[in-house]
Amino acid sequence: MIPPRSTATPLNILIFGGTGDANRIAADLLQEFGSDVRLQLSLAGRTSAPRLPDGIPVRIGGFGGAEGIISCLGSEKIDLVIDATHPYATQISSHIAQACHAVATPCIQFQRSAWQKTDKDRWIMVRSLQEAAQILPDHGRRALIASGRKDLAHFEGLEKTWLLVRTVESPKDPFNLAFGEWLIARGPFTVEGEIELLQRYEIDVIVSKNSGGSATEAKILAARELNIPIIMVERPGAAPVEQAEAIYEIIEKVRNTLASV
Repeated sequence: MIPPRSTATPLNILIFGGTGDANRIAADLLQEFGSDVRLQLSLAGRTSAPRLPDGIPVRIGGFGGAEGIISCLGSEKIDLVIDATHPYATQISSHIAQACHAVATPCIQFQRSAWQKTDKDRWIMVRSLQEAAQILPDHGRRALIASGRKDLAHFEGLEKTWLLVRTVESPKDPFNLAFGEWLIARGPFTVEGEIELLQRYEIDVIVSKNSGGSATEAKILAARELNIPIIMVERPGAAPVEQAEAIYEIIEKVRNTLASV
């Protein structure tokens, strides 16, 4: 931990979150730097009961695009932005990058490591959920859809594949799931639990995004154990800002920024 900067103004840091990673980053920064940083965590508000870190102010709701973020950066006198949103939240990451470039505010994007395919995995790589839905009937009769709440409408009208659609909360725009079942559940999941789920519902194919992280990795490991194919949606490209793959890199960024002011 660096020596306290008792006479200096705290470093104002805005963290865009909505992920467990963002919560851990905020908690670790507070523990590491204490009163030398002033943190604010921003959530889009898509989850009605998000898990939040203790002792850190939270802003819930959208900004209205890049212009709204620019306004916030100025009014809150933000010194550093950390983008720790979901790896597939491309729109908000694009807006964050645009805003930070426009007003020359330093920004670092946290990109947790993607899951890595092994020779025991049966992954069918696709570029979008739309493509996943189109090829799904060719790969299984009973599918677990574990790709989040967005863009589920692509799976509407499938008649040859029974769907078990698992989401953290009820979708805001649910489709007519005439041939399937909704399952509301929040990770972290266990490999044993996922194996039991896949066997109980006789799942023979999974649709997933390569989100990475440990909270939902169990389905990947369970599929490997049961030799079940996964239709895997590829990761989108990173935003055009500084990148970090580990939280210690974020901590070093903050340490270096503090040392330079």
